[in-house]
Amino acid sequence: MSIKGTIGEPVSRLEGELKVTGDARYAGDYPAADLLYGYVVNSVITKGTIEKMDTSRALAVPGVVKVFTHENKPSLAWFDFKYADMDAPPGSVFKPLHDDKILYNGQPIALVVADTFEAARFAATLVQVVYKEESFSTNIHDNAGKARDPKKGLATLLKPPPPKPQGDFDQAFSGAAAQVTAHIEHGTEHHNPMELFATTTVYEGKGKLTIYDKTQGTVNSQLYVCNVFGLKFKNVRVVSPYVGGAFGSVVAAAVPAVYVRDGSA
Repeated sequence: MSIKGTIGEPVSRLEGELKVTGDARYAGDYPAADLLYGYVVNSVITKGTIEKMDTSRALAVPGVVKVFTHENKPSLAWFDFKYADMDAPPGSVFKPLHDDKILYNGQPIALVVADTFEAARFAATLVQVVYKEESFSTNIHDNAGKARDPKKGLATLLKPPPPKPQGDFDQAFSGAAAQVTAHIEHGTEHHNPMELFATTTVYEGKGKLTIYDKTQGTVNSQLYVCNVFGLKFKNVRVVSPYVGGAFGSVVAAAVPAVYVRDGSA
């Protein structure tokens, strides 16, 4: 039986030439004369609270328009379900800039918006934060026995649980002709995406937005944006013609740099 044509044969990607020649236009490549640039400030502690945040030095940088924090963010959705997109696991979801609580290291705690990317990035380094740290434990082996049982009800319809065990493994294993038992750990592996983690948002007038997003799920991004900001679905269009890195790199939207046209963010 020949397997020619099914395994090991080269396959031309429709967008391959565009990607390797640089002609593919990704989410961060859509220009406009009046873009504003956003840069995220991340937490440097793993758990605790923000006691004080001073943005005065960042605001003094020429070109900086605004620094958004949990203290001055615009009115956003309140209920958890508004932040739960189609890929969200069951449980309480993370709400960016919601309050002064730090839940994980690297958590976004502010967004600096400026008329150039360089100004936004530099100003982000000038935001001064005073934290009150709390003890934490991030060793998976120390916490493996504390995991809760999967939630039931509607959550199981959206994310079905693993199938129930079948048969008697111990009996089958003990009677097997060959047995292999091992404990294996491997290091962290990371994708190296071709595409910047970025989103370009263009205000089209009359309450309409066009969002160029680094995402595999344009409908998912549209759902999230509309629910969080209280927008009508017909007024939000999400475009992602190419994705330069996905699983293990980004699944939905990742926004360390936000490009906004219309003078607001």
